[in-house]
Amino acid sequence: MAVDRLAQSHQAGMFWPRFEGRAAKVRIGQEEVVLLKPYTYMNLSGESVAQALRKYRLKPEQLIVIHDDLDLEPGQLKLGFGLGSAGHNGIESIIERLGAKDFYRVRLGIGKPQAKEEAVSYVLEAFEEGEREQVEQMIANGAAAAELLVTEGLEKARNLFHRKN
Repeated sequence: MAVDRLAQSHQAGMFWPRFEGRAAKVRIGQEEVVLLKPYTYMNLSGESVAQALRKYRLKPEQLIVIHDDLDLEPGQLKLGFGLGSAGHNGIESIIERLGAKDFYRVRLGIGKPQAKEEAVSYVLEAFEEGEREQVEQMIANGAAAAELLVTEGLEKARNLFHRKN
């Protein structure tokens, strides 16, 4: 949803089938940016990301991954670089396929389900109607944080977005 927000705000046009997903190019500040939405299963998303990085000759340090995070409260946003997977299968897949964890992350909090066994179905469920406003703000903040990472770097993005939580 945050990638779609970035695409919309930067007039991306169409997402084209590429890299076992959909990709579009936009300009953010002075940078040409490839937006990628892997269509593999989440725990195989590293393949899609690795294909895109190879094609564009990008290093992991040039990658920003926006993802949900069960360990953050709903609506909370945290930025990081060089973090482990913390049990997130999609992030683990990216780390494995790239052979590196040195990439940026925009972590969007979705909270935890009541029982640990419910985690898989919980992350696939639609947000509840009462959460719409909070989710919309988190998505807007996630897209804006990714933009700021591109234009100003991690420190400035953290200074702004970690205070908002």
